[in-house]
Amino acid sequence: MVLSEAKEHCVKLGRLCRGVTCEAASNCSAMTGHQVLNQSATSYTKLCVFFGDETFKSSTLHAASQDVPSSDVAIVVLAHNRKNDLSICLDSLLRLPDAKLFQVYVSLDDDSAYSEMQEAVINISGHYGQEIGVWFVKPRAVNFAVDNGEQQKWFKTSTGKIAHHYWSAFERVFMKQQHDAAIFLEEDLVVAPDFLALFRSTAWVLAEDPSVWCVSAWNDGGFAFAVSDQCRLFRTTYFPGLGFLLQRKVWIRLREEWPSAPTMGWDYWMRTAFRRADKECIIPEVPRSRHESRKGSSIVTRKQVEYFELMALSQQSSSCDGTRPCNHFGNIDYLLKDTYEFWMHSALHKAERMTGSSHLFQSGQECTSEAINLGHLATPEDCAALVGLGECSEYFGFARQYPYWGCRCCRFGKKIGKEHPGKAWSIYRASLTGDPGKTYVFPYTFENYMSIAPSFGLQPEGMANLVPPDVRAEHYGLVVGKHLTSQAVVLLVDKRSPKPYLPVDEQLSPDPRLMPMAGAKGQSCDEVCQQRRMSCSAEQLHFLNNCINMTAHFGCKFCAHQSGAELPAYVADDFEPTVGQCLVTFISQLQCNTKHPSTRRLCPCMAQTA
Repeated sequence: MVLSEAKEHCVKLGRLCRGVTCEAASNCSAMTGHQVLNQSATSYTKLCVFFGDETFKSSTLHAASQDVPSSDVAIVVLAHNRKNDLSICLDSLLRLPDAKLFQVYVSLDDDSAYSEMQEAVINISGHYGQEIGVWFVKPRAVNFAVDNGEQQKWFKTSTGKIAHHYWSAFERVFMKQQHDAAIFLEEDLVVAPDFLALFRSTAWVLAEDPSVWCVSAWNDGGFAFAVSDQCRLFRTTYFPGLGFLLQRKVWIRLREEWPSAPTMGWDYWMRTAFRRADKECIIPEVPRSRHESRKGSSIVTRKQVEYFELMALSQQSSSCDGTRPCNHFGNIDYLLKDTYEFWMHSALHKAERMTGSSHLFQSGQECTSEAINLGHLATPEDCAALVGLGECSEYFGFARQYPYWGCRCCRFGKKIGKEHPGKAWSIYRASLTGDPGKTYVFPYTFENYMSIAPSFGLQPEGMANLVPPDVRAEHYGLVVGKHLTSQAVVLLVDKRSPKPYLPVDEQLSPDPRLMPMAGAKGQSCDEVCQQRRMSCSAEQLHFLNNCINMTAHFGCKFCAHQSGAELPAYVADDFEPTVGQCLVTFISQLQCNTKHPSTRRLCPCMAQTA
């Protein structure tokens, strides 16, 4: 076909086409996979022009005045003592054609490695002819009048040192250097060819939409086996880190709320801060940054290395240079808050409910060998939508009388089922479900998310314990996934989402009878509620597990994430490293009968029914 026909065909193919190759003027074809260059063919790379519903298509793109003002935007690479990693990181960054638009700094925090790290910076700087500023971050100074003994111990941990390094880098680039915005990288990251194009193309969104606080190159759900559209961008309420742009005006607000000891890490504290302020980040479907190192503070095992090797990295060439405005992702008006919400509601309204089909295979039998527990699901049809992946066969066990036992996927074998003593279990066989040309919706709860995530490409199979079990890359509980057995796009929606994404009969909402009660130090919620002749509801705890409710009842200035069975809680004892903090959790199961001698719990008390 001729070039014009091939281009039109490529657009119709959507994410399946990356561009057009022509052997001759009348012999052109659409390309899939990575772009291959050769001397006998001319290639035309597909640009990111439009996205989303037809309603939002427009030929109007934002003007050059809304590009990144390069003189006011810095790039800061935080590094410790890995000389080779730093060289690789800087090389991947400075080879980008628009890198010279930015002032680049390297922030070092290891005095013993300073000379060799500085040497690596000088060598890269000379190779690319670009000046790189270097500064040194001294260890955190202890204020003995304020910092208790446990906080002083925490300052010396890896988590404490990294948090201090980020604090110092934020202070240096925003408060001393007075940059309006900065992109932050770590020494073990490499960046994609269009890494800087992401920040330049989205700069106007941060300027126009106060609900957006950052842009990140990282997507926690960006596994290579599940993502494909290099042009698609999302909004997320889950701060991602790992190559992100932050504005000075945001830091001026955050620095007033930063606690002395964010013991679960600076990045988890940022997540609570963003949610407390109801702010979001923009992220790409396909990541523009990636861990390259095989060791680090959070990568210590071979299995963790394998986990991050599964993440995608965009191979899209940048359409931007240093002389013209950058609109690499085309029309991204859909990222504005109101438009994005309208698009989400529209997509959910059109989506079909993801259910499978199954038939009874063996009554009164359970799996001979169980591959995985897929969690609490209401019906065999819900189970059928999740099976058939990896060691999980199309056969599964389900007990209709006891759905809370979970959906148990059977491992492949000569004999699928064996007799169950109580005859409660039965084996079902699932049929193929899902149309790759459609979009589906699948409601979930936090409690069963990690069980179902592998079926939707949001967690590699068999790697559930390598990262904390929180719901990542989500937008108010909505996560975009891919049903791996059918390749259909699925919108997973938290039943407790604060947004009305689901029909009323499928939402889980605060009970009108809920009465939040602040307990005394060392009390469990069962005890707090019983004192008032009420009962504690573990289900209702989910609606109190946020900084806004905690601050309203305890008046805490600081709020942070923590793990533990006695959350959410306020830390009252002054010898604790987290003293004065309200603690919420993204990962722990919530319980009524738990307590801690140093904390006060916020409890969901309910009037007892007669």
